[in-house]
Amino acid sequence: MAGYPLPKVWDQVELAADRRRGTELFVENRKEEGPRAFSALCTELRPRVEGVFRATENLLAFDGSLFRADPMAWEVARYLCAPPISEEDLWTYVGPSKFKRVPPAYADDTAQALSPVLDPVRFPWLAEQRAPTDSELSAALLSTTTLWATQQLATRRRGAISRRQEAATAVVLEQAGLHFEPSRTRVDMLDEMTRGTFSRERVVAGAKCDVPVRLPDGRMLMIECKVSNGPKNGWKRVNREVVGKAEHWRAHFGVHAITAVVLSGVFDQSCLATAQSAGVFVLWEHHLQPLSDFLSELSY
Repeated sequence: MAGYPLPKVWDQVELAADRRRGTELFVENRKEEGPRAFSALCTELRPRVEGVFRATENLLAFDGSLFRADPMAWEVARYLCAPPISEEDLWTYVGPSKFKRVPPAYADDTAQALSPVLDPVRFPWLAEQRAPTDSELSAALLSTTTLWATQQLATRRRGAISRRQEAATAVVLEQAGLHFEPSRTRVDMLDEMTRGTFSRERVVAGAKCDVPVRLPDGRMLMIECKVSNGPKNGWKRVNREVVGKAEHWRAHFGVHAITAVVLSGVFDQSCLATAQSAGVFVLWEHHLQPLSDFLSELSY
């Protein structure tokens, strides 16, 4: 909208400086966390892996009774496969819509989907229909636990960082005089959010937004929070996900839509420049003062 302030657009030198600092912080955090976090997660997950082995007689009796007794056992069971099966693939194989607990009616279907692809390398005794040796069982438990823990650690890191980004963003918004609106109902029209408020993880015009903000001047500011561990991942997180949403929101709200992304981690500079050229305003978790500056320019 003509005459209305917009967030800062960075030049290449400024982009490079924040990109470099984001990478430095990512490396520092990973070094501090390191093996300690992985070891703790393995200790947490190991009993659940052992429980599945006990319940299935070391996988020799892998059937629907496992999931009837423990509807969450699918979380372990998909890491028994070669290669591990994603949640989406499992839902496709079994047939029902997404689930967090295996429905009793699908317990047998879940077992039948997984049992043909149990890993013959980690579990060589299955092909011979015999009990595992002590060394085979020990190796199988360890390898399955570490395989699961590796994926879980990556998932938890992303979730923890996203929550941290959202919390840091909320602090800036509150300091600027905006108020938190707890509603999670979808927003399809501007006035379905009160001016001067923000929310968390809400569907806006059909697309999920991490922190939607109704600015005091009436515009909608959609803030996405993204973390990346490398340039390739960064392109996916920013240019495929955020830029796509920005285009969608502009098509829906027109000039009343502003999209920004709060970044943490490792991103390619050309990724950031491309996002800016597509109309996405770039912010960093370690450098949120520009968001505060933008908000201070608005008329309340």
